[in-house]
Amino acid sequence: MSVAVAVFCTAAIGAMSFKKSGDKAVKADTIYEYNSNSTAEGEFAKTANYQVVSAAPSCATLGDRPCSFLVPSGSSLGAQIGGKTNAQVLAIHPSQRKP
Repeated sequence: MSVAVAVFCTAAIGAMSFKKSGDKAVKADTIYEYNSNSTAEGEFAKTANYQVVSAAPSCATLGDRPCSFLVPSGSSLGAQIGGKTNAQVLAIHPSQRKP
């Protein structure tokens, strides 16, 4: 009987360890804020001009610079803005601009 209990316990522990290894942490979306004063052509598409922030900043509805981008988990800021012109980047979120 004790052998049967030992086998059952070993099987139960083994099954739990497989379940644990299959669990994955859920990545959250990331908010990036434009942190440059430059409005030169091409600057809005440079990921180096953005910083990660913990909450969406307050933005004006009109302005000449982007404000922030919410990047969904599994994507990247570069995938959203890379290769775009300044006008194209501003068009992504037209109500989110810095004065």
